[in-house]
This record gives sequence, C-alpha cells and structure tokens, in this order.
Amino acid sequence: MTAEHYAIVIGINKYDALQDLEGPVNDANEFYKWLCAPQGGDLDPEKISCILSTDYSSEKGHPTPNEIEALFEPFIEAGIQGKYGKRLYIFAAGHGFGDPSDMRATAIYTANTKKQFPWHVAITHYAEWLRRNAVFDEIILIMDCCRIINSLHGIREPQYPDTQGHPQAHKISYFYGFAVGRDQKAREREFENGQYNGIFTKTLLDALKTTEPKNGKITGQLLKNQIHNSIDGIAGNTSIEPPEILLDSRRDIIFLSRQAADTHQVQVSINQHRGQEKIVVFNGAGEEVERQMAMTSSLTFHLKSGLYKVVVADTNREELFEVPKNEQIAV
Repeated sequence: MTAEHYAIVIGINKYDALQDLEGPVNDANEFYKWLCAPQGGDLDPEKISCILSTDYSSEKGHPTPNEIEALFEPFIEAGIQGKYGKRLYIFAAGHGFGDPSDMRATAIYTANTKKQFPWHVAITHYAEWLRRNAVFDEIILIMDCCRIINSLHGIREPQYPDTQGHPQAHKISYFYGFAVGRDQKAREREFENGQYNGIFTKTLLDALKTTEPKNGKITGQLLKNQIHNSIDGIAGNTSIEPPEILLDSRRDIIFLSRQAADTHQVQVSINQHRGQEKIVVFNGAGEEVERQMAMTSSLTFHLKSGLYKVVVADTNREELFEVPKNEQIAV
C-alpha cells in the first residue's frame, strides 16, 4: 500500500432546498473503490475520510459545512507544523458553484443550503491552502459539480489559519480536474447498468483503466488527454460542456505504473466499399495508432484495451468503439 497517500471523499445527493441528484453518492463510492484497489490508488482504507449524504439517518440536511470541514482539519493542524504526507486526493461531487471574482474557485453546496443561507464548503480554497503550505508533495483534486456563478453570493473563505506559505510551495505537483469550465453546468446520466453517475467521474475512472502508459507510467497529462478524447463517447446523447483540467507539466504526477495491455483482434467492415479507402484508427488520446488501405470490405486490427475512433479518411464516416467490448465495427 502507498503509506503516505491520503484521501477525502465527499458525495451529496439529497438537499433541503435544491433539486436532489442521483449520481454523486455513486460517484464517491466508485472513486473510493478505485482508491482502495491494489491496481488503483492502493490506499489504506484507514487513510480515507469519506462523507456521504446516505451516511445519515435523516433523509436530508446532512452533511453540513462543519461536518465536511472537519475532514480537512487534521491536515490543516498538522500542516502548520510541516509536511504531512506525499499525496492527498480530494474528491467532491454534488451541487456546486463558482465565484464571480476568482476564476478557479469552486465550492460544494452542503445538504442544508437554503436560498437565504447558501451554506457551502470552499473545496478549492482548502486544496490551495494545503498546496501553498506544502503539506503534501502532490494534491489531486476532482470536482464533479456545476461551476455556475451565483450573482447573489460568492464563495466564503474557510476559517483556517493565516500563514505566509512555504518557500517551496511552487514545487508542489497538482492535478485539478473539474467536470466543466467556469460558469458551466455539469451533467449526470443513467448508464447501461441502470445506475446514475456523473459523466466526468465515469470518464475519469474509465481513463484510469484504459489510458495507454508511456514508459510504463500513467501521468496526469496522459490522463487529461484521455479524458478529453473519450468524454463525448461516454456522454452518449447527453449534451455536455468540456471539462477543465489544470496541471503543471513540468512536475507531472504519476497516477499509476503499469505495462501496456495485451492486444485484441478487431474486425472493421467498410460499408459501401468502393476500393482503396484509407481507414485510420485513433486512440482515446486522439493519437493515430493504425492506418490501412482497404482493398477489401473488411480489415483486421490488433488493438490494446481502450476507447478508439475509426475513420474513413476524407469522409465524414467515423465510429467510436471500445476494446475489448466491441470487436466488430462497421463504418
């Protein structure tokens, strides 16, 4: 297990005064499972602090700001004294909003929020405080929520200690993944298994499984590319805005280390074959991986697990598919 890795996981479905959601608790549970999995985050469950709206016997009203902020307090208290660990994951899903005066700031509404009392937790403020004070070497922030600007209120800064920051704070690696850009709405949908999930979380978890390693490593930049190139396919018929993912490529985070997967045979049939069409296959990162001249109406490719797009060059004919789920494709 990764001894110096920690996580905070937040998922809120039920609200006193806002429309209830279907996906955040599912998203939080699935991200928690990935964190614990040996082939995933490989964290000790004792080092994961998780809070869900389903944890409470009362149907609504929890978690409150105090209940969520209590998860950050141990790291803040220890951080005043110096470094606490190597990596911190922060995952938050629910209703959220952006700040009119801060382009990056994003908060989660808590379950007891009301129109006159918009209770919330400034998640990005906490991440930035921990980064500014070099409490961890790496901070991974995932927020699957809306970032609509609310003209009636901004984001309240948490009551953490004022500090001068750490002189080496600029060396802290970070990966901040937001479901959407500033002032945009995030989306959830029902998937094939009948379960609702946030489209961004679903895409992130898929990318963590399918991103092609480079030199045996899955970096933040590779993961970002995979998310951007696969999210439309995972969204299906749901209209979405693109995610916003921020990182420092000079100090990229290595999410996972693994070897490239074995290949699978994929049969591509060319509809209305006229002879000598050029068939091009792109991976989830948008990189060309195969190109063949279609002298017959069927071609065979050997591809590793992941999301792909096959294109008939110089036409508008294309098809998204997943390996090994789809091994016979028509385009």
